Amino acid sequence: MIILKTKPKIKTHLTMKYAITLVLTAFLFISCKETPKKTETSVAEIAKTFPNSITSKLDSLVKTMAVNNKCKFTTIIANKDTKYFSGYDGRTNNVVTDFNVLNEISSCTKMFTATSILQLIEQNKLSLNDPITSIIKDENLEQMLLLDGKNYIDSVKVINLLNHSSGLPDYFGDDLDDVVIERYNDPSLTFTSKELLKQAKAVTANKFIPGSKFTYCNTNYILLGMIIEKISGLTYQEYFKKFIIEPLQLKNTYLKSLNPDITRAQGHFKETPTEIPATLAGSAGEIIASLDDMNTFIRQWYAGKLFKNPETINMLLNDHYMVMSGPIKYGLGVVNLMGLSYGHAGQTFGFQSYMAASPNDYSFAFAIDDANVSAWNEAIIFSSILSQLK
Repeated sequence: MIILKTKPKIKTHLTMKYAITLVLTAFLFISCKETPKKTETSVAEIAKTFPNSITSKLDSLVKTMAVNNKCKFTTIIANKDTKYFSGYDGRTNNVVTDFNVLNEISSCTKMFTATSILQLIEQNKLSLNDPITSIIKDENLEQMLLLDGKNYIDSVKVINLLNHSSGLPDYFGDDLDDVVIERYNDPSLTFTSKELLKQAKAVTANKFIPGSKFTYCNTNYILLGMIIEKISGLTYQEYFKKFIIEPLQLKNTYLKSLNPDITRAQGHFKETPTEIPATLAGSAGEIIASLDDMNTFIRQWYAGKLFKNPETINMLLNDHYMVMSGPIKYGLGVVNLMGLSYGHAGQTFGFQSYMAASPNDYSFAFAIDDANVSAWNEAIIFSSILSQLK
C-alpha cells in the first residue's frame, strides 16, 4: 500500500511509498534553490538541448541521489523536440552511457491496465459503475469483503478498482518488504490471477466500505486484468501488445511473463540483487521497458492518442480522484502530483520508477535499481523543475 507517514515503515513491494513532509520540503527547496554548477555527469542528447540551468539541476540531482544511495539512477526528460538523458552509478562512481537497458517499471504497468479498461469503456463493452461481481465469477471474491458481518463485495465497482477505493485487501497483506522478498525472491515461481485472489481472501486487515476512502491495493489491478480478459477475449498481455505497445511502436517494452529470457538490468533491495516473479506482479506491475519507451508512452497517453474520445483523457486528468495525501491525488490509474504532472510510480523487488507528463508539454521517466530507494522526492523535484519551463 502507499505509506503516508512522515517516517514510513518499509511495506510490501509493488507499493508507491513516500514521506509526505520530506517530499513537500523537497518541492519547496528546488523551487527556490539557485542553479547548481554543472557536474561531470555524462548526458546523451538528441535534437536541441534544454536550457543549461535545467540540465545542470538535473545532472546534479542524478549524481547526488545515486551516490548518496549507492544505486544506479537513470533518467530521460523530454518535450516534443528534445530528449535529454542522464545517469550515474553510485556503486562504481561511473557515469552511465547506455540508456537502452530494460528496467522493471513495476506499478507504472497500472497505467497500461487502466488505459485498456478505458478503451473497453469507450467501446461500450464496460462502464465505470459496473459491479465487478457481474463480470468476474470467482469463489474467492464471494467472502473477500466481510465487514462486521456484512458482505460489501457486490458494492465494489470498476471505478473502485481503478482509483483504489474498493476496500479489498492487498494480496501481499501487511508484510514488510524484507519478508515478502525473502518469501518470493525466485523468478521461476509462477502464479495465476486466481491464486493471487486466494491470497487476498486470506488477508483480514485493511478492509473498508467501497468508495469511502483511498488505500493502494495491487489486488484491484489483478482484478482489472481479469476484467480485460473477460471482456476482450484476449489475455491482458495480448491486449497490451495489440492496443498499446504496437500502436505506439514501443520497441523496447515487454511483458516479462511472455519473455522470461529477455535481458533486463539487475535490480537490488538494500544493495542485494533481487528479481520478482513476473506473474506475481501480473497486470499490477510486470512490464519491463526502456526509459525512451516509458517517455513515449506517457507523452502519447497525456496527448490522448490512446483514446478515440477526447473526453476520455479529459476525464482522466480531471475526474474521479481520491486524496492520497494533501495535494497529491490518485485517479483512474494516474497520480496527479500536486498539479505539476500526471503519471505513475512503481516499485518491484529490485526497482523504483516514475513516469509523468506535465501540462506545459514536458515529460520525464526515471529508473532506480534499488527498491529500497524511494522515487517520490525525485518525482516531485523533476515535476517542479519542468513546470518552470515555457
